[in-house]
Amino acid sequence: MRLEVPRLYNKGLTLRYLFDLSTLAQWHGPAVGVVRVEQELARRARQYLGDSVAFGLYHRSLGTFVVIDDEVAGDLIKGQVKVDLGVAPQSLYQPKGLWKILRAALLRSATAYHLSQILRGRGITREQVLEIQTREIGKRWRIPASTRDAMPLTQVSHYPARLDSDTWMISAGLDWQYKDLRALWNLKQLFGFSYCAVIYDLIPVRYPHLVVRGYDELLTDYFGELLWVADLTMCISNATREDWVRHAHEVGVDPKPSFVFPLGCDLPDTAAKQGVGLPSQLVGKRFVLYVSTIEPRKNHWTLYQAWEECVRTKQINPDRDRLVFVGRRGWATEDLLREISVNPATRESILVLHDLSDDQLAALYRNCAFTVFPSLYEGYGLPLAEALSYGKLCISSGAAALAEVGGDLVIKLDPRDTMAWSELIGRFVTSPSEVSEWESRVARLYQPTTWDAAANSFFSALKSRDVDRARNGSLTVPVPN
Repeated sequence: MRLEVPRLYNKGLTLRYLFDLSTLAQWHGPAVGVVRVEQELARRARQYLGDSVAFGLYHRSLGTFVVIDDEVAGDLIKGQVKVDLGVAPQSLYQPKGLWKILRAALLRSATAYHLSQILRGRGITREQVLEIQTREIGKRWRIPASTRDAMPLTQVSHYPARLDSDTWMISAGLDWQYKDLRALWNLKQLFGFSYCAVIYDLIPVRYPHLVVRGYDELLTDYFGELLWVADLTMCISNATREDWVRHAHEVGVDPKPSFVFPLGCDLPDTAAKQGVGLPSQLVGKRFVLYVSTIEPRKNHWTLYQAWEECVRTKQINPDRDRLVFVGRRGWATEDLLREISVNPATRESILVLHDLSDDQLAALYRNCAFTVFPSLYEGYGLPLAEALSYGKLCISSGAAALAEVGGDLVIKLDPRDTMAWSELIGRFVTSPSEVSEWESRVARLYQPTTWDAAANSFFSALKSRDVDRARNGSLTVPVPN
C-alpha cells in the first residue's frame, strides 16, 4: 500500500491536527454511540480542516501516535477494515492486586477459571463460568473471537506522528478503553501538543449504581486524569457540560475551556433504494420501537412490565402488536431476557434485535407505530433525536440531557412509573389517528441537526481555540479557513 503523505508535510511544517481513529480501528460491530460520533466527525474532518489534518492511531504498547495514510483512514471510517495494534483493549476493570490480575488471566480459559473457583471452595457450574466469560470478556471488552479481519499495523503504511506545540490532537473515541492517559500526559510534557477530547457523560461518576461494577472506578480515574490532559473538551449536551464542570470543582480543579456541540441524527438512509425491508417477524405487524443498548440504565424493565400490563388488560393485541428492542446486549441482562422469552404474555410479542445495519435501522424507524425511550440518565439520547428526525412520536423519560432533545415535541414520563407507561403505550397503540396528529406536529416543527451541522459546530469551536492561542503568540502555523 502506497503512503500518501499529507501536503502539509511537503511544506516542511509540523503536524497541525491529528484526528485519532483508534476506536474505529479496534471496534468490532456496528458503529453505535461513541463509535458513530468518531466516525461521523472523522468523515468530515478533511472538509473542515483541509490538508492541515492527518489521521492517526494510538499505539498503547509504544505509548505514542502514528500517522496512517488517507486510504487506510477512509477504509476505517467506512468500517471496511480493522487494524490490530498488537494489544487487547484496556480492561474495564483495570485489575488491581495479584488476585484480580490472576482472575483476568484465568478468565481466558473457562476450565482454568472453573478449577480455580472449586479450589477456593465456591460452588459454581461450568455454565455459569461460560456466562461470566462471555459477559466480561466477549461483551464488555469487545475483543473479537477472531482477529483475522484485522490488519496488523506492520502491514499498514504508517510513520511516527510529528508532534509539537503547534499540534492539536483530536479524540472522540473510547479513550478510557484504548488509551493510557498517564502516558499521554508524559507525551504532552515532552512535545507540548494540545489535546481535545469529547465528553459524552459522567454517569459512572454521578450514578455509579447505573453502570457495571468496576466501570465507575475506571471512569472516575479516567476523568480525573482527563482534567490534567485535556486542553479543550467538547461536551455533547449542556447537561454533560454541567456535570463535567461540577466534577472539576468537586475535585478542586479548574476545568479547561469546554464547548457544547449537538450530535447529528441523520442516518445514511439508503434502505428504500436497496430494497431493505423489515425483519420477517415484523411483516404485517404494528410495532413500538426502542433503540438502545440493553442494560439497567436504559430501563428496559419498565417497558417490559408496562407491555405485559398492556397484554394482561387487553390494551393491545399480542397476535398483531409488537414491542421491539434494538441494541446489543450489555451487562445484567440475563434475567430480563430470560423472563421476556418464557413469559407467555411477552415471548411472542416482544422482539429483541441486535447488530443491525443503518439501512435496517432506518427501515424500523420509518415503519414503527411510534418510539419509546425510558432511560434513567443520558448524556444526549441520540436515538430520541433520530426518531424525531423520522417524524415519529416519542414517549420519553425527561432525565438529564433528554430534556434538551425535542422539547415539547416529546411526551415525557417518569421513567419509573410503570403504570403511566402502560396506559400511554396502550392508548397510542389503539389510537393511530392521535399518533398521526403528533407525527404531523413533529414533521412540521422539529429541526433535526445533521451530522454536517454537528461537525461544523465541533470544528468551528476547535478552530476558535486556535485563534485564541495564536493571539497569545503560541501558534506559528496559520489557522485554516
